[in-house]
Amino acid sequence: AMTDFVIMVDKLGTMFVTGPDVVKTVLGEEVSFDELGGAMTHGTKSGVAHFVVKNEYECMDYIKTILSSIPQNNTEEPSTVQNGDDPNRLDHNLINLLPEDTLKPYDMKGIIHSIVDNHNF
Repeated sequence: AMTDFVIMVDKLGTMFVTGPDVVKTVLGEEVSFDELGGAMTHGTKSGVAHFVVKNEYECMDYIKTILSSIPQNNTEEPSTVQNGDDPNRLDHNLINLLPEDTLKPYDMKGIIHSIVDNHNF
């Protein structure tokens, strides 16, 4: 998806190029809409969804939060939030999140959560 943020509602939102019928015809495999392109698939495997939420109300809350951080125009400064997180905070566990083998892949989410304000990303 060519967007800045994708929010998908679990068990409700789906996104795919072709549906389960095409998968069954071409590959002979039965797959549900949710398995093929549901919120959890895109939130945990493909990475297309930035946020997976429980319901439409939570989705609207996420949208409001995201929109509230965007300036009204190009001359306005972005909003700032006082969060109480120590800017000099150290995370001594950060080194344990990296594999010793530099060629081995690893999940960046733990590192991102460690360094962002209040561990909120």
